[in-house]
Amino acid sequence: MKLYSVDYPAGMWGDHEAYSQLKMAKSGGAAKYDEWLNASDCWDISFIDFCKLVSVRKVSQPEPLPGSESFDRPERIDLVNRLIREIGCRGRRFLYSKKHDRFAAFHWANDRLWYTDDYTGETMYMEPGKEGKTREQKDGFSHGGTLWGLILDFRDYIFGDDDANQNNGYGGLYCPHWGYPEVDMEAIRQLAVEWGYLKPRSTRSTA
Repeated sequence: MKLYSVDYPAGMWGDHEAYSQLKMAKSGGAAKYDEWLNASDCWDISFIDFCKLVSVRKVSQPEPLPGSESFDRPERIDLVNRLIREIGCRGRRFLYSKKHDRFAAFHWANDRLWYTDDYTGETMYMEPGKEGKTREQKDGFSHGGTLWGLILDFRDYIFGDDDANQNNGYGGLYCPHWGYPEVDMEAIRQLAVEWGYLKPRSTRSTA
């Protein structure tokens, strides 16, 4: 799998400016086809006509390219992805797409942290400390504000914050509004504590 950018020209959709969408795919053609599936939900356009208008280029691969700097905390990405899979296997199965049979995931490529959405398949650059959403994140993230806050908490943890839960609001893994059975929430939290992501509530700093 490689990371591709599907580039739209200005004016393709009315008065829209030129913009790009990031896609994880096996090839440029597969990236273009996946993006056409998303676009055709909103616009009546054939795949042939779509291909005539947009361009695609390879951005990176899911592993660092030769000569690029390795991430110094790979175990943190692995831990967060394990938590995502645990969340996606329980309750309402957040961060898992049944339609596409895939989980959301973080990865490191070309000296940057990326997040790939489970439903849209969009790959988004996760800039450390960045608040708000980029255009790509608004278009690519398929969940609501509660889970976006959790994803940003995970980002902060990956970049070195040892107590990142609820940095970005909504309570993180202690949020009471997921609609998950309490037994599932407790299981997720217990694993997060055992794996070193989550601080037990009784010891979390309130300063």
